[in-house]
Amino acid sequence: MLERVRDSYEYPTDLPDDGDTHDALRWTVGVIVTSAALLALMNAPAISGWASSFDPRPGIYTLVDAADGWEAATARLGLATPHAQLHQVWRRAEAARWNGWSPPKE
Repeated sequence: MLERVRDSYEYPTDLPDDGDTHDALRWTVGVIVTSAALLALMNAPAISGWASSFDPRPGIYTLVDAADGWEAATARLGLATPHAQLHQVWRRAEAARWNGWSPPKE
């Protein structure tokens, strides 16, 4: 099929005969791993909250302890500060009352 496409269109650049088909996969995996690592570093309270949401079972206690330890470690390093500041701004915005606004009637 690629030969038919090459024959039927004039490309402004030459297409390689056999490109590396794994570039896109490597790039995608790299983006996912980098994003997951940054989220684990910067949003440890969410991981702790997620772990605490499970029903208590022996394996879950280990998960909760590990998540709480990770949250404490990132807090000691100051990595939780941006999340805490953003959460504080969000809480203030939620509590704000605008002129002419009244809560919806239920």
